[in-house]
Amino acid sequence: MNLMRPLLFALGIMYCFCANGQDSTLTVNLSLMVSGSNGPTPFWMRANTNGTIPAKNFYTSGQWGVYKIYNPNNPRLLQWSGGVELITNYSKKGDVFFTDLYAAARLGPVEFLLGQKKNMVSLIDSSLGTGSLSNSANARPFPRFQIAVAEFQPLAFDGFLSVKGSISEGILGPSRINYGSVTTVPNTYFHQKQLYFRLGRYRSPIKVYAGMNHQVLWGGESEIMPVEELNLSKAYWHILTGKTLNRKKVGSNFGTSDIAAEIKIKKLRFFVYRNNIHENGSLFKIINIADGLNGVTISRSDRSAGEKSFFRINSINFEYLSLNSQKNKFNPSELVISQIADYYNSYIYQRGWSYYGSGIGSPLVPLAGLTNTDLPKNNSQFTNNNRIQAFHTAINGSLSEINIILKGTYSRNSGTYLNPFSSEINQISLLLSGEKTLRILKATVFAGVASDIGKIYPNSVAVFLGVRKSGFLN
Repeated sequence: MNLMRPLLFALGIMYCFCANGQDSTLTVNLSLMVSGSNGPTPFWMRANTNGTIPAKNFYTSGQWGVYKIYNPNNPRLLQWSGGVELITNYSKKGDVFFTDLYAAARLGPVEFLLGQKKNMVSLIDSSLGTGSLSNSANARPFPRFQIAVAEFQPLAFDGFLSVKGSISEGILGPSRINYGSVTTVPNTYFHQKQLYFRLGRYRSPIKVYAGMNHQVLWGGESEIMPVEELNLSKAYWHILTGKTLNRKKVGSNFGTSDIAAEIKIKKLRFFVYRNNIHENGSLFKIINIADGLNGVTISRSDRSAGEKSFFRINSINFEYLSLNSQKNKFNPSELVISQIADYYNSYIYQRGWSYYGSGIGSPLVPLAGLTNTDLPKNNSQFTNNNRIQAFHTAINGSLSEINIILKGTYSRNSGTYLNPFSSEINQISLLLSGEKTLRILKATVFAGVASDIGKIYPNSVAVFLGVRKSGFLN
């Protein structure tokens, strides 16, 4: 196939959508990319892409989105928004699906959303970091209903204390069951809530953030545990309130407790964060305090200063992830009984923390089917590798008029406590990408190379080339 033809076709479409209606609330996001590799798609090409990138070695991927956004200049108390994004992938066969497909209404600071929309929780660097431990942008968005205060709203002390949060109920579809009276349940649900506080006014040079998020994978309790007579409404009450049943949490629980600080010093901004894991009550048992994500991002607070240089670093991110202490002092025989370990796997649901074959949480915890074939696997587990130490660095910079992203991640991997690797395995994943905006078409051309080196994933090198266009419609 001549790969230049779809690129030229996309350029023509994007030219037709060139618009400069600044007061418009209708936008388009269009993208087309081709890629080829000597093996499966490398980690940093597919991680945190909302499940849009195939794991194949040759493919074409298109993203076609139209959105109605809120008008910031409109004083009305009630506004509405919505979005549709269609993904069209082709490798050996075609694959078409929606990522975004939602409608939302905002009443003052409160938003009501119905449908599927890209979502991320936790205090992290969402652009350069490895992703949220609880709900990153790694898997496809799933259908949900959500009530949220999406932006920080003043709560007290003349705006010094602000708050935001949300609660949502999602649908993941049917699931196979590992432990219970049935082998499958027709419906599985995803409950999520988060609450975050900010100390410091919007323009303060120092701001401190703290909060929590809590997710539960649940559904089919009346079929799984018929003796408990836990119907849908009773099960949901346990999920919502955290009430235990026979001293155990209902469903599979996971979340993080987060703290962060933002400090501005002259032209530099420092964002430091820590996400600590709690799973099925482990927060209150203090058994895994060493596990979590630590990060810092240093960025220029004024990128439009006008200084000219051939090479410039705009921001740099460092992260350290540890998932090794999940078991702590408990024996493997206690894992199912106490429900205190085995991150992202579920002793109830075979799917674990996944949707359409991609992990909902950290992308560094892989789907077992994507790892090397010689590694131990268990068909009842979503992942065969959740005992990880990872060191990550990412740089956003510019080379002349080309914007550059460089990501590098080194990890030490030990499998799971129930199915450990025979020895610790190392893995390196790299990405170098660049993009440049064309003045004529007002479109952005991007290209890059990615690679996996190690024994978790098959060694591979991939190159990609694409074009995208974003803008307002008149």
